[in-house]
Amino acid sequence: MSHHLQRHALFVCLLLVNAAAFAAGAPSEAASGVALANPLAASPLDHLSATRERPLFAPTRRPPPPPPAPTVRQAEAPPPAPPPSLVLLGIVTEADGARAMVRTQASDKVIRARVGDDIAGWTVAQIETRRVILSHDDRSVSYTLFERAGAKTATRPAAEPDPAVQNLAQDRIERRNGRR
Repeated sequence: MSHHLQRHALFVCLLLVNAAAFAAGAPSEAASGVALANPLAASPLDHLSATRERPLFAPTRRPPPPPPAPTVRQAEAPPPAPPPSLVLLGIVTEADGARAMVRTQASDKVIRARVGDDIAGWTVAQIETRRVILSHDDRSVSYTLFERAGAKTATRPAAEPDPAVQNLAQDRIERRNGRR
């Protein structure tokens, strides 16, 4: 809509409102003798409800729908920290307590941990004779000493050594010792 048409529509609107106020018995400028800066100031808001219910510049002459309620997103909890990938190398029991010797996959250094120490964000909760238990929040994970080695020997019977492998190993030992 052009600027000229907007001004014309505003003027018509003001005339209509002023005429409605005059018909309702609102005091005019001439009767009161005081010039009003805004002719709508003398009208109560109840008389102006038609402009809210049937807006002049809305194509449908209906008020716009109320804005949608703001949606509140629940903050997603971060995934829990995975248990550290480590190898339990040994457990030393002394008079002042037990100590676990572990090596994480991220480092080749051996870590000597006591109960309460932190390993990759997990806390050493318990050290037993052949087991270390780490905890994080309400979860725990257990690492057992010689668990895999014991499982392999228990499930597989002892096999006869392969002579070719034995000869190859013997040759390497003799070369290393300078006999060949």
